[in-house]
Amino acid sequence: MIELNYKYADSSLIGDDNGLNIKQEFELYKDKIVNIIADLNKRKDKPGQFLRWMNLGYSEETAWYVKEYAALVKDRFENVLVLGIGGSALGGLAVTEALLKPYWNFLSLEQRNGFPRIFFLDNIDPDSIEGLLDVLDLSKTLVNVITKSGSTAETMSQFMIIKNRLEAQLKDDYRKNIVATTDKNVGVLKQIAEQEGYKTFIIPDDVGGRFSVFSAVGLLPFALVGIDIEEIMNGVKDMDLCLKNTDINENIAAQNALIHYLMDTKKGKNITVMMPYSSRLRYVADWYAQLWAESLGKEKNLDGVTANIGPTPVKALGATDQHSLIQLFNEGPNDKIINFIRVKDFDNNLLIPKIFEYTGIGYLGGKSINDLLNAEADSTRVTLMDYNKPTVTISLPKINGYYLGQLLYMLEVQTAIAGSLYNINAFDQPGVEQAKNYTYALMGRVGYEDSANVLHGKMTLI
Repeated sequence: MIELNYKYADSSLIGDDNGLNIKQEFELYKDKIVNIIADLNKRKDKPGQFLRWMNLGYSEETAWYVKEYAALVKDRFENVLVLGIGGSALGGLAVTEALLKPYWNFLSLEQRNGFPRIFFLDNIDPDSIEGLLDVLDLSKTLVNVITKSGSTAETMSQFMIIKNRLEAQLKDDYRKNIVATTDKNVGVLKQIAEQEGYKTFIIPDDVGGRFSVFSAVGLLPFALVGIDIEEIMNGVKDMDLCLKNTDINENIAAQNALIHYLMDTKKGKNITVMMPYSSRLRYVADWYAQLWAESLGKEKNLDGVTANIGPTPVKALGATDQHSLIQLFNEGPNDKIINFIRVKDFDNNLLIPKIFEYTGIGYLGGKSINDLLNAEADSTRVTLMDYNKPTVTISLPKINGYYLGQLLYMLEVQTAIAGSLYNINAFDQPGVEQAKNYTYALMGRVGYEDSANVLHGKMTLI
């Protein structure tokens, strides 16, 4: 299983002002953690609780339908284009970047074992969209449009552009190039898919976007490019069994949630850094940033009291950001807790040749890049300790679907437990919805006329 090392957040190493007496805190909070974990598992099957993501690892039917469709369309398309934003794209980006061969889209068809290239359009920058469409042959591209509501302005505007171009190229056959992932019963995209005859996959009820990576939102793109989704689901299921343990001494999600909560509320560490030491895991930090920020950043707690809660996530990459952000992390404000992700065994062992032995870099010869990267991770962790900065380290035996499934699911459960500790609803996003509504108003959506009038009035004050 993946492991959590929290000793560098303990007061015995970084002092009482910045560290926690972790053993004592685990003892003080053990009963509360028991209740939180039991409550989450009790509510996960109840409608309206938005905890059904805890069941996704066991959804064999979804996995079967996804694999069947992927097998059906294999060899028919050169490209997969995923249209989505936020939770509809970040999980897909994180997993494909981690599990596909590096520089996948530059590899030959043979090197990709016959599977297509994959692209994600997760923004509405006009230059990026037009630039991608200039290099993609849409007639040889399967477009997966993902939005649960079916009315996400960014995703649906992309889709409208691409659908129009597909139809111009392929006439009535364009429908074969579109697959929609959306709500089972309602929404604009569901309505369009039924009218147009698109193949559809379902985003389950009570699964928020940022918790949807193990639904068809993620599984379909993964299967289309040949990723073993069974391996991912096995990792999720095994981690779920571990995290049902209500003993905080045995539950790494509860441990990390409590450490982050106490670092924020007792030690003033209201910034959480996610720093993987692997380029293949860099988008895990992006995915985590949405998960942590959107779940925990709330104006009011469950008692209706204005509390403006929320630790701020920051993305970093080792060893790249040792040459930029680490200066701040070491000598700047002591307001952060840093999460390292460390990989024990990489797929490749890359040796540094024994050359330039007469120079100051000769010591590197005969070592490996693997040794250097992990030495950088270890030295950075110790350096941060020297500056009394708290860190935790999550270790993966290697990067594969099994351990990646464990990692992402652990972070989801950690977030849910942290929400309970903060006494907030970790599964809504009213601040996001307000901005969406203002956008609808500015763009002239029917039903938002009053909001448009109010918004234009506010904008004249600026």
